Amino acid sequence: MTNTSWRITGLAVAVAIIGLGAPITWGASAKARAMSVHDGGVNVSVNFTMNMPLTDTSDQVVSDTQKRGRTFIYRMASEECAVLMKTIASTCRLTNLNVSAQVRDHSHNRPVTLYLNGSARYMITLKGF
Repeated sequence: MTNTSWRITGLAVAVAIIGLGAPITWGASAKARAMSVHDGGVNVSVNFTMNMPLTDTSDQVVSDTQKRGRTFIYRMASEECAVLMKTIASTCRLTNLNVSAQVRDHSHNRPVTLYLNGSARYMITLKGF
């Protein structure tokens, strides 16, 4: 069983989120972990998280922002096979994807925040190293 973890953050995430029209004060990350080996393949789970402060909490704005955020998570999940194939995988297939969104109203002068979480699972074949 493999138990290696990676943390992915950076400029590409920043550019993608800013491209969604989100406020500059945001956070996003992705975390991948090779979970187990099956018949020569490895299951890799990747978790994507993103939060976006909301200055307008009207139903339409919240709904539109959730859609843009989910689109971003789906895009990250769809691009992960390319990342895996550039690094550790010779083949890659998305086998499971879950996305959730939650709006939290914080107190103490902090803005209402949209939290998005995605969990993707991929079946890969490791490159010969």
